[in-house]
Amino acid sequence: MRSSVTSNLVLVGLVAGIASVYGNGCSTADNTGTSPFTMTTAGTGNAAAGTGTTAAGTGNATAGAPGTAGSLGTGGGTGVAGGATTGGTPTTAGAGGQSGAAGAAGTGTGGAAPGGDITKVVKSGACGKAFAGQSGAKITIQTMGTKDANCADKLNNVPKCGPWAVPRDFYVNLPANYDMNKAYPLVLEGPGCGGNGTDIYPLNNSVDNTVIRVGLTPPPNSIGHGTNENQGCFDDKEGDDSVDWTFYENLYDKLNAEGGVCFDRNRVFSAGNSSGSWFSNELGCKYAGDAKRPVRGVLPNTGGLPMDPRWEPTCTTKPMAGMWAHEVGDTTNPFTGNKFAIARAMKVNGCTGAMDYDTATLENFPIGGGKPDDTCKKIANCPALYPLVVCALPGTAHGSHDDVVNPGFSTFIKQFEGGAFLTQ
Repeated sequence: MRSSVTSNLVLVGLVAGIASVYGNGCSTADNTGTSPFTMTTAGTGNAAAGTGTTAAGTGNATAGAPGTAGSLGTGGGTGVAGGATTGGTPTTAGAGGQSGAAGAAGTGTGGAAPGGDITKVVKSGACGKAFAGQSGAKITIQTMGTKDANCADKLNNVPKCGPWAVPRDFYVNLPANYDMNKAYPLVLEGPGCGGNGTDIYPLNNSVDNTVIRVGLTPPPNSIGHGTNENQGCFDDKEGDDSVDWTFYENLYDKLNAEGGVCFDRNRVFSAGNSSGSWFSNELGCKYAGDAKRPVRGVLPNTGGLPMDPRWEPTCTTKPMAGMWAHEVGDTTNPFTGNKFAIARAMKVNGCTGAMDYDTATLENFPIGGGKPDDTCKKIANCPALYPLVVCALPGTAHGSHDDVVNPGFSTFIKQFEGGAFLTQ
């Protein structure tokens, strides 16, 4: 299901005052640096100035061409008068050429685009500019688009296809002593069904003040859902028609623009619990290595990646990092959903040997926090820059697993703040 989407942004700052509720499992079944993501460079600015000088005996110089981005081009100089012919009667000197017109101002967006070494920092366009909002406050953007006629969403068992328009809320949580000139990792977090953008993992253990966390609120129930109507879930069973893709793109562009936040475009992570976990898996699947808005890695707790053709989005073939936590006997969101997501990541990452979690070679990935070293396992024979870690937990419950996710997610993200993962 491919949607023809048009996006429109309206930024509204509101102070957050919503009580924290953890949703349970509800979904069944750039200025510097480079990275490996392909994208054209932002407009450089000036058109070439008009050349000004005409050939002898001719008229005006051609005006300078409009610039593609940036400031005005410098006007061309006056043409040199034409000279006399050799022998015979001298010709009349040609008139001076007119100055070339200045290049028109361009419209390039701020910040260099990703494209090159994934270990280099690529600053967002907002770096060096103050954040226009307030840390922890609710911000609302308007989103709109059109779902295909055969979309999966329904409300009260009535299909919800065609044009749609809904406001979306998010909360930007800046680290202590936020420096608008420093590009921080950006972690987008989604709650379970019934939650909002304040119901997110704290990611302490020394990481909370080294990353920017953005809490995302699921769309209103009026948008419908493919499997769980009226439960306050993300639009996570709607393939390419999901309203969450427009939300993500508008949100990314808002954070990347003036008045946004200074983040590293090579280190954007999506995390989530339950329905937010499905959203996290799908965001990585759809935007890993994206030319404009790349996702570096995913951190889902429970949930999965849709396998049903009615619900699955179009995924990229680009590599990504990932860390999954899930109780192996979860009866609400079976572990098979995350196993499918893990197998897909192993394939696109170019892992060798076994190509699924059940047969993969595993090695301990200590997460600290007093947890045994074998609580989480790293999949061997995968590219070092795209680590895949699985916390397959004993039990049959469907919970937030706070004691594993934090410090687990924090330990995983910490890797990307130095060493081989960040060489500048």
